[in-house]
Amino acid sequence: MFSLPLKTAIVILLSCSFCFAQDELTVTIAQNPKYSIYEKDGVLFCTGNTQAALHNNKGADRLVANDLDNAIEIFQEGLKHSPLFYPFLFNCGIACMRKREFDAARIYLEKAMHIVPENPKIYILMGELYALTGREGDALIYFRKALQINRKELKAIIKIGNVYVQRDQLELAQRYFDAALKINPQYPDAVIGFAKIHFKKGEYYKALIWLKSIDVAKADYDKAYHYYFAESSFKLKDYKTAYEQYEKLLQFKNDVFFLTHSYALIEHKMNLSRQFAELEHVE
Repeated sequence: MFSLPLKTAIVILLSCSFCFAQDELTVTIAQNPKYSIYEKDGVLFCTGNTQAALHNNKGADRLVANDLDNAIEIFQEGLKHSPLFYPFLFNCGIACMRKREFDAARIYLEKAMHIVPENPKIYILMGELYALTGREGDALIYFRKALQINRKELKAIIKIGNVYVQRDQLELAQRYFDAALKINPQYPDAVIGFAKIHFKKGEYYKALIWLKSIDVAKADYDKAYHYYFAESSFKLKDYKTAYEQYEKLLQFKNDVFFLTHSYALIEHKMNLSRQFAELEHVE
């Protein structure tokens, strides 16, 4: 979770012209120094009872529930009245990304970036957008811009490492995962990064050792964890574990993981693992 600084929040919110809430919004900020914009489940919510905040939170709830069409409709309606309201732009960009409407997502996120250029998370989102469309070079530029703002931004560090894993530049990837662990030795996505490296090398036992060291019940984590756990287990003919991990992965059908992986294919792998596990049990 993050909160934007009050000065930044005031600039964002006072710049809007949300017609049925403009006066109320100004008064709320002036009288309430704790007014803030905060993140939950990767989506921006607002404190306070202004019409703008309530309208945004209505759309944000829909976005968290992955009701993308209604979320986008709510944010777009808000933007008609308040084209510079940061949470509308940020959240609408995320919703469009999840719908794979990447050109629309880029427009919303670029507008948000110009309004609050000091927020590293907007550069991470832009990097993710470019990574999803195969423009890894541009993705790296934006992830590095996030690090220019906050050199300890763990998510940006991990995203850069993941790009290098995809490129099979494993030594470079390891440097970034090492850097993340130096900042936070318990950061699960850095540990998952090392598992990815070993998986790429065909070192499935080592990948599993890294993955088993993570307590996923205690922290948010990259849901690719279950994919690499399942794939490594399958390679080692532990079909029961592979089945269990594919099944867990499928529980996160709204996760960003499924923007780049087929839900049907993971389901097929789960069923195949179950069949192999049942055959072993019969034997």
